[in-house]
Amino acid sequence: MNKEYIKKRIIQYLFIALGVTLLDFGFYFFTSPAKLVFGGMMGVSVILEPYFTKLGSWFTASIFLWIANGIALIIGGILLGKDFFFKTIFSTIFSPLVVFIFERTCDPNFFMKNVSVGGYYPIAIICSIVTSGFGLGLALKNNGSTGGMDVIQKILSKYLHVPYSKTMYFTDWVIVIVSGLIFTPAFSYNVEVVIYGIIGVYGISIIIDTIVLRAKVRRTAYIITEKPEEIRDFIYAKTDRGVTFVDAHGGYTGDKKTMVVCTMEKNEAYKITESLSEIDPHAFCFVSTTREIVGDYL
Repeated sequence: MNKEYIKKRIIQYLFIALGVTLLDFGFYFFTSPAKLVFGGMMGVSVILEPYFTKLGSWFTASIFLWIANGIALIIGGILLGKDFFFKTIFSTIFSPLVVFIFERTCDPNFFMKNVSVGGYYPIAIICSIVTSGFGLGLALKNNGSTGGMDVIQKILSKYLHVPYSKTMYFTDWVIVIVSGLIFTPAFSYNVEVVIYGIIGVYGISIIIDTIVLRAKVRRTAYIITEKPEEIRDFIYAKTDRGVTFVDAHGGYTGDKKTMVVCTMEKNEAYKITESLSEIDPHAFCFVSTTREIVGDYL
């Protein structure tokens, strides 16, 4: 491992730690005091919190998260392999540790104690969504994991042959729906809690998509032309982007042409399309939104 790789990994883990800290911050100061359930192992801890006191004052949310995440990590190591185990162990230990520090040093109602009754839940929901969404987004963008429910979701994805995105939403929705069940003193269903949970899951997913995907959104131009070299030179001059030539021929006419493919910034795509007719009046072009770009597109 060279110094550049080590530096990159350190920066990556610092961002993962920041993301996990933001997630825990939102959970401890907003989600947990308001008894909001947005899925994940933290959502499970909110559901089970009324039963923690029966085990003693020492048994808090952080202890539950350590135990639950630890069990999930071991199962994940067995079913998903040692590589997954070592990639996940950092967040599995670090996330409950942050909650544990908050429990020992901070009042969970520090931010919400002066909020009016009418504004309590709107403020709690908005702050929870923002902190949790940004935290999860930072962690996921840097190939991190928050442990716990992530492990269960990846196990379900692997062995049920279901896309990971679907198992992620499935487990969150199940936890949110279960959060409405009330068994004491008599069985009932709290629709309000479930509605708050649905809003939270949806809001967090929007922020995660914005950070993980839209931060990498570009435009890709596909230009079918008889003058590929001229268009290539124009793109080089205007955007300094690389291009790819793809052989193409008309399905109806059979004419052989070249498709020029180039990924660029949105404003650069406008420069190309506006001037394209001047280079080749007969060129056909369409521009699509491109997400999750990997590698150097210059």
